[in-house]
Amino acid sequence: MTQHAFRAARLAAVVIATSMMLGGASGLGADRRAAPPRYVALGDSYASGFGAGSYTGDCGRSPLGLPGILDAEGQLDLVADATCAGARATSDPGGAVDLPEQVDQVIASGGLDTDTGVVSVSVGGNDAGFGEVAVVCATRPAPACSQTIASRSATALPALGAHLDALYGTIRTAAPDAVVVVTGYPHLFSPRFGNDLIPLASQQAFNAGTDSLNALIRSRTEAHGFIFVDVVAPFEDHGLGSPDPWITLRMEASDNLHPTAEGYRYGYYPAVRNALDLPQLRR
Repeated sequence: MTQHAFRAARLAAVVIATSMMLGGASGLGADRRAAPPRYVALGDSYASGFGAGSYTGDCGRSPLGLPGILDAEGQLDLVADATCAGARATSDPGGAVDLPEQVDQVIASGGLDTDTGVVSVSVGGNDAGFGEVAVVCATRPAPACSQTIASRSATALPALGAHLDALYGTIRTAAPDAVVVVTGYPHLFSPRFGNDLIPLASQQAFNAGTDSLNALIRSRTEAHGFIFVDVVAPFEDHGLGSPDPWITLRMEASDNLHPTAEGYRYGYYPAVRNALDLPQLRR
């Protein structure tokens, strides 16, 4: 073999070996990326999927809600779904399974720990008296609606802020490396369509009250280094009174005033997916 042929053969061997090494490294990387992050879902009815139908258990959980969608898409591995309709940020004896109990249950089961990759949270609406305010706004004149919202904002929101701080601190301690995403609440009404469900002034006041609640949740969320996901924009023109509502309202239905399956699929899911940058989490 000539010296030139020898050098060419050696170069070919190096190229082949390097290709094999790169191929092996790529294969290992692909294996790592193939395993989605461990995911824990916590929260109230807007987390459990209430409104979407196909419920299981006593907490209004639906596979058509956000946790079920994220799990079904295969980009996250849902290891614990503790969400429960009616849940609050602080314990309320005799009520639903509130967030402190949810966190304790998931920690005890080994779902919330140093290996947890993603945690989603939705809470605050029940603490702020969401349902009670809705009843007043739906059954009484607009001034009573506005007054009730102002009263609840003055009393309930400061207490909620303290409860969120305690809750978020517990979550961070339990899952120090997790990406924690906290979802806000959508506007229930689309008053710009001029519907007559309830007085337009009441619809506007209720939406404004939702904005105040979201602002508080955002401030506490970001103070703890978590990600706040605003879902008001995705639900724009899909509130009650719009031609294509993503909020439930049916005669005598128990899940009224919650997102529909379309609301979770086309409102919540894209907003959370984009905020989390799911492909990046699997690297």
